[in-house]
Amino acid sequence: MVQQTAVRAYRMKPMTPEVRAKVNLSYTESLDLRERELKCPHCGRYIASLFSDSSGHFKLKCPNCKAVTTYNLGYFRRRRCRRVGKKN
Repeated sequence: MVQQTAVRAYRMKPMTPEVRAKVNLSYTESLDLRERELKCPHCGRYIASLFSDSSGHFKLKCPNCKAVTTYNLGYFRRRRCRRVGKKN
């Protein structure tokens, strides 16, 4: 039988009411957004979850292959394929 021990939280401080309110507000704002996964371009492993309003550049290190890559989120968007008929 494996004995389970309690998880210890080192250096954890309780959240202040202001921070808790910001976390709750952030969560409720994200409910309407579409979520997508960002995968490492080198090995294909999942790196992060992004929301549809994410933009800009950021740098991540892949936990699998340890490659550090800078991402422009504009290049890693999912695009819907729309066919629009031409009107003459």
